[in-house]
Amino acid sequence: MNRRRIAIGVSSVSGLAVVAAGVMSMFGSGGSANAVDLHTAPAAAVTGAAAATRQAGTAQVDTVVTVASPATPARGRTPAVAAQTLTMHGSGLFDFGKQVGSVDLTVPTGTLNEVLTPSTVYLRRSATTATATAAAAPATAWTKMATANVSDGNLISGGATEPSLVFAMLGGMQGGVKYVGQDSVRGTPVAHYQGTLDLTQAATALAGQAMAEDGGAAAQDAAADKQALTNAARAFTTTKVPFDAYLDGQGRLRRFVADFSFVENPTTKPVAQVTSATELYGFGTPVTVVMPTVAGSAAGSVSGSASGSPAASGAAVGTPAGTESSPERRRSITPSTHPSSPTRSHK
Repeated sequence: MNRRRIAIGVSSVSGLAVVAAGVMSMFGSGGSANAVDLHTAPAAAVTGAAAATRQAGTAQVDTVVTVASPATPARGRTPAVAAQTLTMHGSGLFDFGKQVGSVDLTVPTGTLNEVLTPSTVYLRRSATTATATAAAAPATAWTKMATANVSDGNLISGGATEPSLVFAMLGGMQGGVKYVGQDSVRGTPVAHYQGTLDLTQAATALAGQAMAEDGGAAAQDAAADKQALTNAARAFTTTKVPFDAYLDGQGRLRRFVADFSFVENPTTKPVAQVTSATELYGFGTPVTVVMPTVAGSAAGSVSGSASGSPAASGAAVGTPAGTESSPERRRSITPSTHPSSPTRSHK
């Protein structure tokens, strides 16, 4: 079988089982006293969400990426393949100022640890404890993925969409953003907006930002995000991405849901639908990210934006394409309703 699959940075994770996505129950604001009114047009509210959220400094992060692959009929000696849904759930912490974070990614076969920077993703398989049917296994060594060498810029192929790329994507927001209504995310009243963004336009906006920074870590971070979105614009057959944004009373982004699609196999051309949902909460949570030791490099706590030249190539996503998912589907797959969504705080 030569179907192209989403890779997660290590080949041993390719055998993910089918996981059904949870169905979300959306809650109203509970009355006009709790209604979120940002006193601005929908487009302006969503455009300002990145800056408003960054002002919080840090946040806890929950993210779910689902990949729905269609059934494909038998072709010659290639057997038929049943439809399946793959789900990856990550939880962790992110520092908006330094653009670094850590995520524990749960898949049916185990847990992966990821450390995220604008230019690099560090990844390893977590240690496991002994069970009645399996012996304990130590954590594997850290590997290094340069986002510049990942076909989708690691927008979804790492199993999580990091907040800095969410903010970067909003730079390509198109006209026609609409206010949907009042909802709730993790018990916080939010205003719900829908719209479409363009990955190429978002990358172009970052090019201007990198030039405006005139060198330094901020410029390097903007350049890394630009390359990631440029890769993504090439990987997905449409650069237009429908999204849902949920903003709290301070204009901060509480939930962001986006849809992508890609062709898994250039011959049979089955189109996989991808939904990425990222939730931010626990604003102001202390964040210390320890940089992993890889190939003799020294580990240490991150005290600023990561920079430097990208290293080895990493995960890759199949070339994307296809149709848009409905708003109902985008609303149904979210981290806070995922069966394995954590309740503990990350330290």
